[in-house]
Amino acid sequence: MSDVTELKCWPCCIDSITWSPEGIIALASDDRVELLFPNTESHSTEEDVASAWQHVALQVPWFTKEELPIKDPAPLKTYSIGEEISPSIPTSLGWSPPGLAKHRRCALAALTSSLVLSVWASNGKPQDETSWERQLIINDALLERFSGNAMQEESHIESEPGEKLRLRTRIRAFAWAPALPGPQVSNIVGTQLFWGQHIIAVSNEDNQVVVLVVESPTSTLGAEEDWSAEVLNHFSVTPDSECVFSNPSCFDDFMQQQRHISHLAWSPWTVHGDWYHAVLVYATNEDVRARVVTYAHDTVGLGDEVIYPDIEIRHAGPMKWSQRVHDGDKVTLALFTRSEVICLRISASDATILNRTTHHLDGRWDEISGVVWDQMSNISPRLHFCSLSSTMNCPTAVLKLSENGLSALPSPNWREHINDTQILFSARHELKGNAKSKVWGLSAAPLGDFIAAIHTLHPSNMIEYGPPSDRRSIVAINNLMSYNQASLKFPDGNVTTEAIIFTLRKWLENTVEDADHIPEFAERVINKLAQTYAPLQTPASSNGNSTTSYAIADHSQLVVQFKQRAFLDPHTLKDRYNILVSQTCMPTQSNDLAKTLIAFRLATAAQRLPLAVTQATPFSSEIASHHRQLVTLIQTLIDEDAEGELDNSASIAIDPQLQTATAITDTDTCDFCEAAIPFTDLKTAACTNGHQFLRCGLSFLAIQAPRITKYCGICSTPFLSDEFVVAQEEGIRAPSRREVTEMKDRPRIEDEDAEIVEIQHDGEADDEDKRELPVTLARVLFLACDACIYCGGKFAG
Repeated sequence: MSDVTELKCWPCCIDSITWSPEGIIALASDDRVELLFPNTESHSTEEDVASAWQHVALQVPWFTKEELPIKDPAPLKTYSIGEEISPSIPTSLGWSPPGLAKHRRCALAALTSSLVLSVWASNGKPQDETSWERQLIINDALLERFSGNAMQEESHIESEPGEKLRLRTRIRAFAWAPALPGPQVSNIVGTQLFWGQHIIAVSNEDNQVVVLVVESPTSTLGAEEDWSAEVLNHFSVTPDSECVFSNPSCFDDFMQQQRHISHLAWSPWTVHGDWYHAVLVYATNEDVRARVVTYAHDTVGLGDEVIYPDIEIRHAGPMKWSQRVHDGDKVTLALFTRSEVICLRISASDATILNRTTHHLDGRWDEISGVVWDQMSNISPRLHFCSLSSTMNCPTAVLKLSENGLSALPSPNWREHINDTQILFSARHELKGNAKSKVWGLSAAPLGDFIAAIHTLHPSNMIEYGPPSDRRSIVAINNLMSYNQASLKFPDGNVTTEAIIFTLRKWLENTVEDADHIPEFAERVINKLAQTYAPLQTPASSNGNSTTSYAIADHSQLVVQFKQRAFLDPHTLKDRYNILVSQTCMPTQSNDLAKTLIAFRLATAAQRLPLAVTQATPFSSEIASHHRQLVTLIQTLIDEDAEGELDNSASIAIDPQLQTATAITDTDTCDFCEAAIPFTDLKTAACTNGHQFLRCGLSFLAIQAPRITKYCGICSTPFLSDEFVVAQEEGIRAPSRREVTEMKDRPRIEDEDAEIVEIQHDGEADDEDKRELPVTLARVLFLACDACIYCGGKFAG
């Protein structure tokens, strides 16, 4: 079974589809960007399959005058390309690595025909269209950089300062750097031990490549309140003398002149001692060039330029890196010219070519529109590709790369699926076979086991007409391997829980016919997850009784240590995989015992933090008090259980030092009636007068105020929001339910002369860019558990 969803839009650009690590598909159309979210409910009927994806539209072409001021027409010498009157149609999309957007999600970079690159991210629930906002415009960072001394650099196109600045702030292409690997190899579901910087490379209209770092309140651990981009380095590309015209006089001169880098691609990182190496390739009119990019200690370096001659891809197709690294230093790049596909094996140390293989393209005349590396096979990687108009007419759609070179393979599933929809389209409209398909792009699933193809259907022997409302594009998702339980596997590396769930649902629907066999399937999946994603543990992190001291001086290191000991505890991992699989395969099964044990280990690990951290603020002291009450409650249940212990790691005596630690209060108090709220349950709280609340899944405090909650997107467990935690740490109390009600009932003041009072934090000015936040239990707890500790899902809200 394949997923098929129809969109009421028309793709507007080549390579217009991209699949995020969190399972969100983004598509570019002429008036918006469409986001597709897989629904969490299982589906078996055709009607369910048709509605298996939720659609959210982003108005990427809409800019305010503050974001995109009105531009004057460029003079003839600068050669206006229409940016000042462009409708800002999306031309290229790219997801950042996880960790940049709110709740450690991915951000979406969108390049428009106005040559503006903006970054979009959700501020709350990703499935809510209103939560998506344009967070940053990368062109503003280029304007800031090139308005200063950088303007003194010579240009081969323009000498007038104002027009030179215009050229250098136009963006033609971009590429996100892959996620930086951590100092140790780790395979983790849902989170990462280390969140590196997010780096992006862009090319402008003056033959320059610029490397920038993008930061957000999430990536800076709350130190910055706004998104920002800063130029780390840049270099100019020296064009061939035949591509430089001092005074271009005709259109052909303008088109032949080397003005910008048309393609950019960033290879996976390789580790060389304390340094990370990657290869950044970029294409000019006549050749492809590369530089080694080095990264260490927040410093980016650029190596010497290496030219790959006789490869012209200006109007041919994209460049695509394989994500597999060979022998620790060798990376593979696929490029497309007008007549052939070229695969290069490149050294990440010096960007030199080690091996080159080619294969013809069956005489295609149109541009390559999509490329995907299939690396599920451990033997030979496979390269899937499509062209805009001739995909269904040419025999080759997938190539196998081996030591003997490139060889064609039989037609893949996605191509056969498009052929079937084309036949159905012909029969439905009585075209007698006179139908054709345009394939606009391909994208691989986060785990690499599925492929999405976007295509449109057209008559081939008549003029196509009809209202815009009738325009449809089809996204078809097919598997890259046969469905059988023996071949189910998961790739190494850090993956998201959402990606795991998508794969599990597909395998469950296609391999398990009898409901009685679901428990057996679930047990097999749990074992595979435990084998594949068992991150390296320090001796201290694998033993709940350890009293090894924490490094308090380094806040980020303290968060990593706590994540290893609490979030990545081996027993907690096994329980989390059980919850995740049962939530997907057996949603009616209770997971209360596993969640209770996870909560117990979390509270125990939190009590091992130094008193200077747990008692740093009144809010952290209150959390520590609730953790002690939770441990005491569960140990009481263990003592009352005559049959034995709940778990071999559950009977841990509480440190006497922790028992005598000062707490701000032993119980919560109700905001409605100020009555005590005893700690008798992990999920819910009730005061002695009967008012009921939910408890936070990390702090176990009663959630008594509105709009201070975030939820797990998978298991719906409630947690206190990050903003609320920061406000409490800074001594800002959230309004109670009673106060919110009183404010709603209070009559509004319509007097124009009424005094307006703005409240600011003590000792904090409006123009401060960064905040000095203390090292506290609350911050360590919520930063380390940046995904749901019970199932690993991303937060929403």
